[in-house]
Amino acid sequence: MSSSEILWASLSLGAIVVVAVLALVFVLVSHRKQRDITVEDETGLLPVDPGATGEVWVVANPTKPSDYDALRNQINAEVVRATGRPARWIETTVEDPGTGQTIEALRHKPALVIAAGGDGTVRAVAAGMAHSRVPMALLPIGTGNLLARNLGLPLTPKGAIRVALTPVSRRVDLAWLSVDRVQVKSELPAEGRLLKQAQAEDVRALPEGVREPAETEYAYLVIAGVGFDGETMANTTPELKKKVGWSAYVLTALSALRIERMKATVTVLRTEDDPINGTPDLFHAIPIPQSVRDAVRASSVLAAPKGPSTGTDTTSEFDMTALRARTVLFANCGKLPFAQLAPLALIDDGQLDVIAIDTQVGLLGWAYLSVKIFGNQAGLHPINVKNDLAKIQFRQTPAARVDISKPYPVQVDGDPVGTARTVTSRSDKDALLVRVPSGTPGAIPEWDRRI
Repeated sequence: MSSSEILWASLSLGAIVVVAVLALVFVLVSHRKQRDITVEDETGLLPVDPGATGEVWVVANPTKPSDYDALRNQINAEVVRATGRPARWIETTVEDPGTGQTIEALRHKPALVIAAGGDGTVRAVAAGMAHSRVPMALLPIGTGNLLARNLGLPLTPKGAIRVALTPVSRRVDLAWLSVDRVQVKSELPAEGRLLKQAQAEDVRALPEGVREPAETEYAYLVIAGVGFDGETMANTTPELKKKVGWSAYVLTALSALRIERMKATVTVLRTEDDPINGTPDLFHAIPIPQSVRDAVRASSVLAAPKGPSTGTDTTSEFDMTALRARTVLFANCGKLPFAQLAPLALIDDGQLDVIAIDTQVGLLGWAYLSVKIFGNQAGLHPINVKNDLAKIQFRQTPAARVDISKPYPVQVDGDPVGTARTVTSRSDKDALLVRVPSGTPGAIPEWDRRI
């Protein structure tokens, strides 16, 4: 073996060790953080409102809890204590993960709708609750529970239901993603189509300028993306998640590290207006690039938060740039169990944080990326240089589109939705009213007229 081969083997081994150690630390921190949140929130809850009126509806995924009947009994006991009558339950199905059931609940003019399940159930219920002016609550019983973590909610049924029944809420944004030039179709139905099938327009009066989602749009609340993350989610099976929990994503991510770098063009809106208020069809007027440059530009549009970079194709409405990336993400908020991926992402600012991530030189590049993510979480904005082993670039925008030279896997909040060459995402500002613990930033009591 030559000296160069020995050096490369040593670097590769070192990178593997770094990635393994980081994964272990991630898991330990995740479990510790979950325990801390649960204990703190359960001891600091306000008493439930004894004067609450109206029915509480629970849209539940019956496959998530290990003992579904016990969960129902526990939740009903808390709801009876708060309202004097048990909750009304409606279950999700494979054909409809919760959107149609939510519209059915809204027909009965509920006081509260609770999403009981994992991130997929929360997405589906949120799509139905958007702009309904009815509070939504979470009973997180999934693997990731991404929104619950970002909102600081308890991750136990007892703590979560008590927050749900406390009349304190905050407004949050909902995000939408659509795919085009599809190669592999999604096995999940798009929430936009489910809303149309359920005749959502009959029970929701959308604000002026807000349109119903297109039939091809998927709802999400935390993070969506195309590339490495889509490959990871597509390969994470429900069976593996049940066996090892969140660690399943770490295991499948290791195999997805080999994904080919994308040749992509990223287009972001420059307008300050919400894309659903006045510019819903803007991206339809922007032609899809016929080719994508191979080289990453020295200064990328994603690294320029207040304007276009040198050499970027730009107009008064959008910036367009070509780049190489392992993944392009759209963050509605930025906290994951393992890291704060987008520290500046806020769930109520009407903006998406578009994140382009690229690595080179195999596992060494991924290890260097981990260092940058930790630094980013600590407040050290990553600096990218030419021929860098790992690059992270950010841009805030109300809407963005990614066009890729060939199809790559796409995911929304951990749910794979097929493969595509074009992915478009937009923010739906203040679409939801979500129950949160008292004292949460942005929380307001429901007697407040601002609701």
